[in-house]
Amino acid sequence: MTSKAPNLYIFNATSEMAISNGTVSFMPNKILTRFEQDLDVLPICYASSDDVILVNQIPDNEFLESLNRAGINIPRFKLFPQTLTDQSFLKESKSHLRPWGWSPRIHHQLAPFKSQCCQSFINQPNATWKAEHKELYSRKLALECLEHITNNSASDKYISRDIFPVICTKQSEVAALQQKWQQIVIKSPWSSSGRGLQVLRKAFINKSVEQALGGVLKSQGYVMVEALVNKQLDFSVQFYSDGKGQLDFLDFGFFDTNDNGQYQANYIGYTPKFFKQSLSKKDQENLVKDIEAAIREYNIADEYCGYLGVDCMLFLNKEGEMKVQPCLEINLRYNMGTIAIKLNPYIHPDSRGTFNIYADAKSDFVSFNHEMAKKHPFEMKNGKWFKGYLPLTSPNQDKLFGAYIFLE
Repeated sequence: MTSKAPNLYIFNATSEMAISNGTVSFMPNKILTRFEQDLDVLPICYASSDDVILVNQIPDNEFLESLNRAGINIPRFKLFPQTLTDQSFLKESKSHLRPWGWSPRIHHQLAPFKSQCCQSFINQPNATWKAEHKELYSRKLALECLEHITNNSASDKYISRDIFPVICTKQSEVAALQQKWQQIVIKSPWSSSGRGLQVLRKAFINKSVEQALGGVLKSQGYVMVEALVNKQLDFSVQFYSDGKGQLDFLDFGFFDTNDNGQYQANYIGYTPKFFKQSLSKKDQENLVKDIEAAIREYNIADEYCGYLGVDCMLFLNKEGEMKVQPCLEINLRYNMGTIAIKLNPYIHPDSRGTFNIYADAKSDFVSFNHEMAKKHPFEMKNGKWFKGYLPLTSPNQDKLFGAYIFLE
């Protein structure tokens, strides 16, 4: 029996920044490079045992055995960039290249593997980087999709036009919106997971914000400004696009962010009751249908092959009515919502919990793991994850950052 050609996975969480930068030589800063390296085994959540994950450090056996006991299939691991000169590995057939997200940089880095890939990968619209792909990842396109959704839907559930995000190309335009809305959120055109985002709760712009804003306007051309609303719940609508116009709805994802809008955790094993109370089954179906129509309208499903998540939000308007922002941003990549969906089948029906990213400037993942494993030992029931703490990145390798599951 011959094993199938492997997919090649790599965790490059700074793909949006690399797109914004546009050069193949883009280098993330030291902290973000460390973040990518510490979490490089994360594709283990969705790779199969035939696949290969390119990593910075081969994970240790103790960690891999703990995942194996938890029922996760262990793929092969190869050191990157050493594989680029490994002649026997280069000769091996590959199926698809599957980075966390595409960018000019990752295309350049993975180029030596492309000639060994299968035809269906070669035929993908994003098997090569084209200049016009950049706009697919911008907040401007998300705003156009939002306009399409609200213009073409009969639903009265959506955000009203007077608080739509606004594209600003000058500092004075940002200041005017701050006068109008008092509290605002400023977002870079290409950014993700709450990076490139500034929440201003006071009606003036201080020196450091002014400098940061000037930098983004100069390098990216504009910022997106939104009114800070009374948010009740962050959620995403998860799809898979085949790159030929076909879009499959996978599920909703639910997540937490901190006060500055930075990602913290995804809920796993359940749908929050609040979501079901706020949006009827019909409202949910309409939302998915409306988002799908917008994505099709802008040819995203023809130009992109892979997983994607559209970030949405439930919020209370000035009148105290529950409303939906149906398209805050479109993440054309694997995302934490994808991981949550892939982990849900492991969860025991009587359990619920969170998939979390550990990032704490005052400590490291090794110490955190030591404490959590002692306090909340991991338990399984009938072959499913039932209770406690399970690390999804190695806690034995001097990591600052980590990923883990916590179940109650």
